[in-house]
Amino acid sequence: MPPPSTPDQLFARLDALGIGHRTYRHPPVFTVAEAVALRGVLPGGHCKSLFLKDKKGGLWLAVVLEERRVDLKRLADALGAPRFSFGNPELLYEILGVRPGSVTPFALINDAGRRVTVILDKAMLGHDPLNY
Repeated sequence: MPPPSTPDQLFARLDALGIGHRTYRHPPVFTVAEAVALRGVLPGGHCKSLFLKDKKGGLWLAVVLEERRVDLKRLADALGAPRFSFGNPELLYEILGVRPGSVTPFALINDAGRRVTVILDKAMLGHDPLNY
């Protein structure tokens, strides 16, 4: 398995695709409250990413606005998916190349096998910019 992409490799890929970005570095955060306390005043919508595994081994990344409560049973039912649980740290690193507290949709650059199904919160479209 190749090593995870570096931030500079990700930024180069975004640049090559013509996708604008601005980076604010911070330590890993494990709760929305930690993220809120850490960021201070930063404009835009703020998002959280949940790495999920279904009971049949399917992998999912739910990216939602940070204030959205996510009921895993209701989400699975709405998607017609088997029951969800959180993916373990080892699987997270194996597939997305990141550790707990650092989950981001940008880590999908490391999912070479395209094993992860991405779920995006439509409400994110009402915010500019979006912070992941």
